[in-house]
Amino acid sequence: LYGYCLPFVLPPERPHPEFPPVEPILTLKSRVVYLKDVPSATPLGYGAEFHTRRRSRIAPLPVGYADGLSRALSNRGRVIVRGCAARIVGNISMDLTLLDVTDVPGVDIGDEVVLLGQADNCSITALEIAELVGTVPYEVLCSIGRRVPRIYLDS
Repeated sequence: LYGYCLPFVLPPERPHPEFPPVEPILTLKSRVVYLKDVPSATPLGYGAEFHTRRRSRIAPLPVGYADGLSRALSNRGRVIVRGCAARIVGNISMDLTLLDVTDVPGVDIGDEVVLLGQADNCSITALEIAELVGTVPYEVLCSIGRRVPRIYLDS
């Protein structure tokens, strides 16, 4: 339904089945709710697991592990803001995720952020996230929580 097909690992003597071509169709989005400029060496997130290495611009998002954003993406995941990649910094909390948008020009409160999907010429796939956190794309897709609004578009 979401446009993903898991690769099958079959013994060499078995022919590989033909699968119809699929294209990922799900996009998971949020918005920047605040911007804060912080000095170098500022601790961020629960447990102060991240410290800025330079003066940084931090953008909180109102999305966290209760929404299905894996906590395993803390300090290693990325999102798309204004067509650019931005790193997730600090520990992802239940309801909040912090981004380092220092190198993304013109970020403003209310800007759309793509957590999963495509924007401009950038994309983040469920397969990419799954490989980063050590699972399969289906788990990434199925973990999106009930409180995340669904909007269905007819193309």
